[in-house]
Amino acid sequence: MKILASDTSTSILTVALCEDERTVAETVADCGRSHAERMLTTVDWVLAEAGLDLLNVDMLAVSAGPGSFTGLRVGVATWKGLALAAGLPLVGVPTLDAMARLMPLDAGLVCPLLDAKMGEVFGAVYEFRGGIPYKTQEDMAAPVEVLLGQLTGPVHVLGEGATRYRARIEAVLPEAVFVPRKDGTPRASSVAAEARAMLARGCPADAERVAPVYLRKSQAEETRARAMVRP
Repeated sequence: MKILASDTSTSILTVALCEDERTVAETVADCGRSHAERMLTTVDWVLAEAGLDLLNVDMLAVSAGPGSFTGLRVGVATWKGLALAAGLPLVGVPTLDAMARLMPLDAGLVCPLLDAKMGEVFGAVYEFRGGIPYKTQEDMAAPVEVLLGQLTGPVHVLGEGATRYRARIEAVLPEAVFVPRKDGTPRASSVAAEARAMLARGCPADAERVAPVYLRKSQAEETRARAMVRP
């Protein structure tokens, strides 16, 4: 199965073409807020590197959140447009589930963290058993102290949230193992891998069902809401 996947949940724009478990072509670039401007040219590059066009692809997969509000909107809208135009099935992949696959372990705990602004992270906890990640703590937007406060022992933490809030993480979880930044960067190939696992579990691949998952209001919406309740 050939899967064209993308992740725009952070400032990273990553697109990959994967065939079964093999990554045929992939790009990972920090593009700030220019996802919309660079998305389709990146897709064209990846398909050209793979020697394919969209008609040769079997399925699309997109990181659906949580993460950057603007990035998620761009990624989901673009992938839904491609799916509908080409008549392809589309899977919306939870961002943190895909990120957990960046840290392949035989056993142990993994916690991917994205910066949610306002001193909080988007995060979840996974336990690897026999090389397979099982989610033990659901996605949440919270301070790292809330997310990690009940954990003990070595926990592999990764992602931009782990980098930004390292001191606070070390204070609440001294045995935290910080994954190098280059190894914790979102990759579209991990989105494709999680999409395959979702299909194996019977998850639908329907573009109409795919929507961004935000977990909370944007920072601008929170600010407006606070302003409206002030006397």
